[in-house]
Amino acid sequence: MKKLFSVTLLLLLFIGVSYSQEKNAAKLQNEANAALKSKDYKTALKLYEEVISAWGDGEKDGAVVYNAATCAYRTKDFPKALKLYNQASELKYRPDGCCFYIAKVYKLTKKKEEYKKQLLKGISEYPKSKYSNAMKKSVSTIYVKEANKSYVNAQEILNTRTENNRDKWDSIKAKAKVKIDEAVKVAEKALEYYPKNAAAKQIVTNSAELLKS
Repeated sequence: MKKLFSVTLLLLLFIGVSYSQEKNAAKLQNEANAALKSKDYKTALKLYEEVISAWGDGEKDGAVVYNAATCAYRTKDFPKALKLYNQASELKYRPDGCCFYIAKVYKLTKKKEEYKKQLLKGISEYPKSKYSNAMKKSVSTIYVKEANKSYVNAQEILNTRTENNRDKWDSIKAKAKVKIDEAVKVAEKALEYYPKNAAAKQIVTNSAELLKS
């Protein structure tokens, strides 16, 4: 009987501790939400991290992780933001938003290839997302920059023509055409993602004129 009483007492203590932890985590979460609402991102992040820590190996709330990621992003703690957005995505909480902001983190940390890949992933996996159009515009801008490099390179090749190398003008123009074709191809790709991209349209138009020079 004494043994049974001891086990019961331990169980009650465990339940009491668990309830206290849950209550404390809920209180912290409410405080974190209030700090986030008032745009005190630094305080909110600290509180959200305490909530996440209190979970241990238990069930995790994707919304809390996403909010923590947003606070890390706002405070420019990009490594932490990247980690938290990935965790929120794994928890299937706003995966399209996670993808979009992960791309923005890559852009801000100057990881160009990762940025482009993340945008393309988002466009492919979340075509109906509210972030889809923004991602298309961004990837279109990337392609315009690439197209412009080829276009400028073509101009530089054509500018090597002088009165002293007239016999080589045809071969110079042929080399320039390769770069012009590259520029047009990439600019057209930019327009596939965002048809209103004026810079891409201009590259296509200018490329046709450049070949006439």
